[in-house]
Amino acid sequence: MTTPRLWSFRTSPYSGKVRSAFLEKDVPLELVEIHVAKRPPRLKELSHPGRVPVLELPNGVIRESSLICEWLEEAHPEPPLWPADLVLRGWARGWAMWLDTTVTADYFLGMRKWAYGKAQDDPDDIVEQLHGRLPRRWVILEEALGAHEGPWLAGDTFTYADLSGMPVAIRMPEWTAHLVPDPAAFPRIAAWFTALRERPSAVGIDAHGDEVLSA
Repeated sequence: MTTPRLWSFRTSPYSGKVRSAFLEKDVPLELVEIHVAKRPPRLKELSHPGRVPVLELPNGVIRESSLICEWLEEAHPEPPLWPADLVLRGWARGWAMWLDTTVTADYFLGMRKWAYGKAQDDPDDIVEQLHGRLPRRWVILEEALGAHEGPWLAGDTFTYADLSGMPVAIRMPEWTAHLVPDPAAFPRIAAWFTALRERPSAVGIDAHGDEVLSA
């Protein structure tokens, strides 16, 4: 195996973020699609919880989307997807983490529970509770997008922070248009969502395989 191999699931937002990151870097990536109800034994050998994404390399394995992106940035530094300025880089890292653990987590966990069923200890309205958090997130995100006067969270520089928002920007209008933030109330988010959908790497969000993903 010479091409990095990504174990992923088409609708997993964190897998989608990684797929799009590889497209931004123009680095070929072999995709191995899993079935959520029939996870192959090999995946469990690579990742004990059996979760994706998992990046399989000739000399080891990397789990978790943010750590995979860190490997990608160090192994393939051009084009850079973190700002050169260290303070701005810290800003972008913080927003990448925030998006992953709030907006993306709330939205996709709600969709997963809607599609595959609630846990026994979930309240009956767990989906509504999770998605009900999103309007509070929009207020925070709208302000963040105005901090550096650019189309992206770090201003003119497209970063992994923006990639963290791409799965929601793609899936939310497709799956739940009623949850899309109101453009009149959140014009920066509306413009950002549109710019993310128009990014060539956005096709990675919907990529699945077995195939080799390349720009």
